[in-house]
Order: sequence, then structure tokens, then C-alpha cells
Amino acid sequence: MNDTLYRSWPTALTAIVAILYAWIGLAAHGWDRILGLAGALFVLAALVVAQRSIAVALVLLVAGALPLAIGTWWSIVTPLLAILALLLGQLAIRNAVAGYRERT
Repeated sequence: MNDTLYRSWPTALTAIVAILYAWIGLAAHGWDRILGLAGALFVLAALVVAQRSIAVALVLLVAGALPLAIGTWWSIVTPLLAILALLLGQLAIRNAVAGYRERT
């Protein structure tokens, strides 16, 4: 496995988790819809901002992953997706920063 592929798989998996968050948001009603769609946007924004600021990317990741999981705590899917988003997103942010440092 080459280095680029090794660095890009956490980003791709985090984006897939964000898409699943958006899917949950589209299927939900009320506040859960808002939290799901906003959470998906925040997780994707964390991936975009990761090369510029680690702290902002981590705040966006947590702000995107946790509210829907807390709001729908009785479900097994959303807390599991939040855990996956946090773990994979942290890896993606770390890899984005490492890749940026190598390019400069």
C-alpha cells in the first residue's frame, strides 16, 4: 500500500460516516433532522479545515458528531456512528496535517 492511499482511507471513511449522518438527518424529524444535517456538514468541514488548523478541525468534528448522538442516545446506530466519526476523523485530521507538513 503506498503512502498516499494509507493517508487517504481515514478521510474517505470519515466522509462516508458524514454521509450516513446526513442520511439519518434526512429521515428524521424536528431537531434530529437539524442535528443530523448540521452534523454532517460540520464533520465534512473538519476534514476541509484540517490542514490549516488542528484545533478548529477537532472542534468541528466534536460539534458535528456528538449532538445527534446525544439527542438520539436510545438508538444504537447514532452513538456508534459518532464513535466512528470521532476515531476516524481524528486519524484523518492527523494524516492531513502530516501530509501538509511533508509537502511544505
